[in-house]
Amino acid sequence: LWLKRLIYSAPLRYFAVAVSGFAVDFLIYAAIVASGQSIYWANAAGFCVGAALNVVLIRHFVFINSRYSLSKDILLTMAANGIMLLFGMLMLWLLVEHYLISPYWAKLIISGITFVLNYFTRIIFFRRE
Repeated sequence: LWLKRLIYSAPLRYFAVAVSGFAVDFLIYAAIVASGQSIYWANAAGFCVGAALNVVLIRHFVFINSRYSLSKDILLTMAANGIMLLFGMLMLWLLVEHYLISPYWAKLIISGITFVLNYFTRIIFFRRE
């Protein structure tokens, strides 16, 4: 509830919400990778849970005046997140398999990139003008 009282700009509120979603995403990813499962399965599971959390929190705390109804917003957001997931999978493959970066560092890098891309996607397509 502290996010509702934040008087800072939308980018800072978005950052605070995204950190929450990322924490959930990364913890799920790290647990699955540590258990010896595929990094791609881990990335998909963590991303989907973190993205679902972010959809709800972003709508409630950041982009409150969406141009779409909640159901349409969720549908469009999940479609956009599907594209981000595919992009993240490609980046994970490149970073881990070709550049030999640790799967954990690769996840951090990918999450930073998708954070920025998601923010601009929401501004362009979802915010009411």
